[in-house]
Amino acid sequence: MHRFFIFLYYLISKNRLLSILLAVGIAVICSFFASKINFEEDINQIIPKNEKSDLTAKVLQQINFSDKIIVIIENKSREDNFQLSETADIFLKKTEPLQKYISSVQGKVNDNEISETFDFVNQNLPLFLDENDYKSIDRKLNKDSLAKQVESNYISLSSPTSLVTKEFIKKDPLGITFLGIKKLNALNISKDFKLENSYIVTKDRKNLLLFIDPKNKSNDTKNNEVFVNQLNEIKDNLNKQFKGKTEISYFGSPVIAVANAQQIKKDIQNTVMISMTVLLILLIYYFRNFFTPIIVFLPTVFSVLLALLILYFIKDKVSAISLSVGAILIGITIDYALHILTHYKHNNNIEELYKEITQPILLSSATTAVSFLCLVFVRSEALKDLGLFAAITVILSSFTALIIVPQLYHPKKEKKANTNFIDKIGSYPYEKNKLLIIGCSVIIIACLFGFKHVGFNEDIGDLNYIPKDLKISEAKLQKLSDITSKSIYTISYGNSAEEALTKNSELSNFLEKEKDQGKILSYSSLGKVVLSEKDQQKKIKEWNEFWTNEKKSNTISELIKNGNTYGFNSTAFSQFNDNLNKSYSPLTLKDYEKIKALQISEFLNQENGFYTVSNVVKVDKDKRDAFIKDVEKKQDVLAIDRQQMNENFLGLLKRDFNTLINYSLLAIILTIIVFFRNFELTVLTMFPIVLTGVVTAGILYFLGLELNIFSTVVCTLIFGVGDDFSIFLTQAMQKEHTTGKNELPTYRTSIILAVFTTILSIGSLIFAKHPALHSLALVALIGMFSVIIITSTLYPFWFRLLITNRARKGLSPITFRLFSHSVLSFLYYGLGGLFFSLVISPFTKNAKVKSLNFFKLISARFLTSVLFTNPWVKKKIIKATKEDFSKPAVIIANHTSFLDTLAISMVTHKFVFLVNDWVYQSPIFGKMVRALGCYPVSQGIENGVDRLQEKVNQGYSLVVFPEAERSYTNDIKRFHKGAFYLAEKFGLDILPVYIHGNSEVLPKGDFIIYDGAITVKIGERIRKEDESFGKNYSERTKKINAYFRKEFAVLRNELEDENYFRKKLFLSFLYKDNEVVNEVKEDFKQNKSLYFELNKHIPKDVNILHIANDFGQKDVLLTLQQAGRTIFSYIKDEEKRQIAEQNYLVKRRKINYIKNSTEITKKIDLLLVSDENFDINTLEKFPETIIFCTRKNNIFNNADYTLKFSSESLKIFSSE
Repeated sequence: MHRFFIFLYYLISKNRLLSILLAVGIAVICSFFASKINFEEDINQIIPKNEKSDLTAKVLQQINFSDKIIVIIENKSREDNFQLSETADIFLKKTEPLQKYISSVQGKVNDNEISETFDFVNQNLPLFLDENDYKSIDRKLNKDSLAKQVESNYISLSSPTSLVTKEFIKKDPLGITFLGIKKLNALNISKDFKLENSYIVTKDRKNLLLFIDPKNKSNDTKNNEVFVNQLNEIKDNLNKQFKGKTEISYFGSPVIAVANAQQIKKDIQNTVMISMTVLLILLIYYFRNFFTPIIVFLPTVFSVLLALLILYFIKDKVSAISLSVGAILIGITIDYALHILTHYKHNNNIEELYKEITQPILLSSATTAVSFLCLVFVRSEALKDLGLFAAITVILSSFTALIIVPQLYHPKKEKKANTNFIDKIGSYPYEKNKLLIIGCSVIIIACLFGFKHVGFNEDIGDLNYIPKDLKISEAKLQKLSDITSKSIYTISYGNSAEEALTKNSELSNFLEKEKDQGKILSYSSLGKVVLSEKDQQKKIKEWNEFWTNEKKSNTISELIKNGNTYGFNSTAFSQFNDNLNKSYSPLTLKDYEKIKALQISEFLNQENGFYTVSNVVKVDKDKRDAFIKDVEKKQDVLAIDRQQMNENFLGLLKRDFNTLINYSLLAIILTIIVFFRNFELTVLTMFPIVLTGVVTAGILYFLGLELNIFSTVVCTLIFGVGDDFSIFLTQAMQKEHTTGKNELPTYRTSIILAVFTTILSIGSLIFAKHPALHSLALVALIGMFSVIIITSTLYPFWFRLLITNRARKGLSPITFRLFSHSVLSFLYYGLGGLFFSLVISPFTKNAKVKSLNFFKLISARFLTSVLFTNPWVKKKIIKATKEDFSKPAVIIANHTSFLDTLAISMVTHKFVFLVNDWVYQSPIFGKMVRALGCYPVSQGIENGVDRLQEKVNQGYSLVVFPEAERSYTNDIKRFHKGAFYLAEKFGLDILPVYIHGNSEVLPKGDFIIYDGAITVKIGERIRKEDESFGKNYSERTKKINAYFRKEFAVLRNELEDENYFRKKLFLSFLYKDNEVVNEVKEDFKQNKSLYFELNKHIPKDVNILHIANDFGQKDVLLTLQQAGRTIFSYIKDEEKRQIAEQNYLVKRRKINYIKNSTEITKKIDLLLVSDENFDINTLEKFPETIIFCTRKNNIFNNADYTLKFSSESLKIFSSE
């Protein structure tokens, strides 16, 4: 992929003007379409979606829980007759210029409103009466009651209040209207207030309340801010004017929303601007370039514009909330530019820069984008938009950074690199600081116990910023009444007003019963006031059925009769008579809305044909859950508890985020696997990411802090940053493992710069007063410090421990499967050995021959079973003769591995090992070894003759490894005389057993069981009387040693084909750069037959000068095939030579990589040329044999040399 960006770099460099015009054109087009995007500003878009929450969101859009501003005018005067109404009148007069912000002000009741309400009820009496009212009216209609009512009316008309009561009596002499007016009480929920001077005041007359209904919703802080600021000015002026008499304060969600918005702006101005200034200075200081900040931010700006262009074409509406939260992407996207700048600063070579940085940047952006894309699984439209926007932005920012930054930034070529404090911080080897490693490990272990217990604050109210004066106002309201106490909102809804009102009437009856049964405290509802057309018809019918013609006639007659007694004229009751005989019809919603006192708009709302009717219910906390469950079960309504709603929705989001983390981890793992194509590197890369999450959550738990919805989103940022850092460090460690170059300081410096930018841009909000910003910054700081410590300290430590250091010790890189299988096999072997030592060995002490033989058979089968625990190791036995081990002999075998003893157990159990002390004294299987009669050679063979003779007499063979110790290679070393001495002493045959493959399956000094094949070949017995191998044990030692080597070589030729060392070769390049690994694999695939043929023409003990142009794979194969070969390899390409030098087999084989001929320390016997571009005529001397392993440039014209072998790719010349 880096080749594409190199090509693009040179293309743009040659066409700068055209490239600039193209970039500007794209930016203008993107800006145009971005300005056309339709942004959705509804906060409800963050609510998780399901069948119920969709309905809830729809309802929430139409109702306002507490959008009113409650104004409290408190009496501070010591005068008993002081009137609060005076301050209230002036306050209302002062607010008249603010009518464009105020929909209405409630709290003052005018006389005309009282008259209007009375007339409305009077003219529509049937709609306000119920069964109990008709019973009451029936009692009023008897003669005595009518007489008393007329007398009472006469007295009222004779009193000073007659001016007020006259009209009421004329319209309703029986006072029936007041029965209907009582229904309006259902619109009020508090009984702690009374009317005084037309204002609502508390019963103790100490506080007067006004309710301002703003035209704008609470979340419209832009318009509300101007309104609240002017309201503050009015409040402050009046408090000065009436100082000592009254004090005005207010409370309400619009005021809180404005306070939050103002505090957020203030916090951002005070912290972010300062932090950005520091960041700019830091970048200019480090890169010594004034335009560096512009270069850093330019790719991000460009990618955001491109992302908005894409969103314009794929989305009808985009959540503005998601884009605002997406601002945290700055902390991720500018990191890519910083990584490029830092590497370019340390490496002026543009091609090397792209080679180093392209893969980690693209992989980082891909994994981060994939994790953000997982937000589409969250049931929240806003978060889905965030995921889409973030994913597109992150991917594009990586591409734009790779294209733009190298074009704009050109590092100065300095003879001596200038280091500053950032470079010094980056170059410190944290992974080698033992105290730091131990400290980090202790913290991680502690966090492992605590991270699962970190809390999640589901009360979004705790994240509001409430100024001190508003908190005081809230406390006042709580003391005054239950206005701010927790309420449950029961919402009737429907696709028509009729449907919604019908449901609401049924709900009102249900609430009345609940109140009578003590299940709720009180409720406020339109249910008995505003009725559906169907219910109105029913009410009218009840009225008509009650007022029969006879009843009407008798009532009017009695009223006139009694009225005449007090001097009423004959027309005094004509208006009441008209009402009785009136033909009533159902009212429309517009009829109800005309009456201001009913405040219909407070309860009933409609939008796009969807109607909602709100009811407020007060209930004890302990009965809350039961009521919600009961009302939703029995009524087709929606019950909303504001706090519980937030908790449920945020709880649902929390569960979605838990799922998101799982999806993100899976997606990141799959993405990294695709890039690295290696499971182990993927696990190592994920290691810091997972640990960062654990440590961050653990520290929050121990500090007593909780996560919330905002800090959870920041966790996505930390996740992305940790992912990026991990990938970059994997690239650095992989490069060190590949070439030996330690570029970790450069990578770490770029990471430290990225951390600085993130901490300065987000972490600086730790000084914010707003709780949401403060919690966001706190989690970001903890997370970022966790990221940098883990990635800089533990990750390099573990990578070197598991991969790099093994190669430096001459051990092969391993895979997780190899490691786990090896551990399981050795665990099985250890537990089995312990079992035999503790359980079986006591029975063998005094066991007879047959019993002992049985125990030996069991132990041999157990040892054999250990080999079969690994299915990737093939096992095979070859018998050259019909050997049955019935006749004792001295069994000799080559010794290269710990598995040799297990391999011999595959062929027989009738043997006694001569073992080393560590085996004999082993705490795990030592007792078993001793019980089975094995003999420690350290005690001297001469001292053990009697014991060994006894075993021979029992029919057991003696197993001896004549090499005395394991060898690192498959070469047969010099035999010691001990085995042959015993054969001569006891008069036993020599039985050769050839063990092949163990040197590759489990090499000396390693504990990993590698894939391969173990072959055990039983050779022909060398009879004791056969003098062809010598007459005494000294002679026989040498000749049998030579014979064994010869036969073992024959066995190797039979078993080792062209693919035999394939896995060993590929393992030696494991975890190196993909390009190197792929090239080695492809080379082997194309030339394995050639290399196999080449091996046949090169002696096993020879000094070779190899002129190569590869990664050392030919040298590895040549020394794997014959460990006795010494190779001096010259690779002109310095990087390839460095890669070859880092192969672990260089430590185990005689491979030397030289820069020139002066480094050759031995006489060269053979020249091998595999570099097609090498000119052999540049050499001054030639060895006896010259081999060309090339398809081109393989002609050697020299009279002293003759062509001995020739093929397309292999030509051998010899001077003999």
